[in-house]
Amino acid sequence: MAKVPGGKGAPHVSRQSPPQPRLKLFRPVSWRGGVIASSVDEYVSHLLIELGRLRLEIADIEDHARPPNTRTVLSDLLQWLSDRPGKAYAELVNWKTLDFAQMRSRLEKDHTVKPRIELSAEITKMNNLSVRWHPGGWRDSELDWRRSDNHFSNLITHRKWRQPPDFHWFVGDEQPTFDSRPSNELMYIRGVGNLSPEPHEDYGPYASYNRDVVDSILICAVRSAYETLTRQLDYSFEVTLVNAFDFETRDEDDESDRWSMRYPIHRVVSWSIEDAVELSARRAQEAALEKDRRDRTKLENINTTYGFTLEVFVAALIRASSVKRTGPAPSGEHLNRNAAKELRNLGFKVHAGEVRDIRELIERYNLETLPEALRPEAPKEPPITPTNIVPFPQSSE
Repeated sequence: MAKVPGGKGAPHVSRQSPPQPRLKLFRPVSWRGGVIASSVDEYVSHLLIELGRLRLEIADIEDHARPPNTRTVLSDLLQWLSDRPGKAYAELVNWKTLDFAQMRSRLEKDHTVKPRIELSAEITKMNNLSVRWHPGGWRDSELDWRRSDNHFSNLITHRKWRQPPDFHWFVGDEQPTFDSRPSNELMYIRGVGNLSPEPHEDYGPYASYNRDVVDSILICAVRSAYETLTRQLDYSFEVTLVNAFDFETRDEDDESDRWSMRYPIHRVVSWSIEDAVELSARRAQEAALEKDRRDRTKLENINTTYGFTLEVFVAALIRASSVKRTGPAPSGEHLNRNAAKELRNLGFKVHAGEVRDIRELIERYNLETLPEALRPEAPKEPPITPTNIVPFPQSSE
């Protein structure tokens, strides 16, 4: 009698779960901005090299699902790099749209002026990045349908301007369709809003690659492309940035790079698009607070850094200020050099520049430790002009 498979007496067959896909790890890359900024080509090249090393295709790290879940950042960046400057840029540099009378009046005052434009970046409701240009002053202008010169197509005539724009004709901000984009859109990248570079502790059982690192590289490439576009426009226009990228980074070591312990990777772990003016003010405030913290720490650690206490330093300053028996007491750099010599005579290694820095820190944070003669002079306040005095009328005699 044949045995029924899986029935009583049938040999036990162990059912194993399918093997989990091996996680392929992209190597992170540093965000570098400012003077040592990396170009968008460097970030894109890094991703393409990593794809080849891991034997992956671009489609393996993208998602062509319906918006707002589309993720085709790398493909769109490659398309933008190959197609730029594009039609929108051609419309921007069409000098026939300039208001020549307005430009002439500005050039008479300053021969270095250029046409003013604004550059904005936003994440649309479909999670796509849209970068557009507008005439300078657009952001502060208001809709004005009562203008007598209102033209249906010319958006310049639709608004009330605080200052006359440098363009007499502007068309843009059209509603996008399935095969067209706004005519003033200089960059369009799908899926940027879906990029999430926050580090993951666990990628889950079905992840095939470390998506957080890939997203970190992609957002670096997107920001670099945006800032590259801004620098290129600066050659021909006075560009006002309406929006700017803000990154949060953390330092990481790369086990495959022996130099990473000394030069860690500044990996992007969070990003946002902010109002450029507010972001600049916040960064300046944060930089000032950080400098204040470093300076206070430096003043507190004078004994550790140089070997002498604050009291010893002030005593050296007092002796240095009364070195000469005749003539005025030394001041400024002469006092710094004399104080440094006094401290070196006591066995401390310090030079005049370091004395100057310490004096400035004391004057800023611990002024009471200095004698009156060594304190900086308080700035003289301008005389108060009375505003409530009515002049007597002049006599007619």
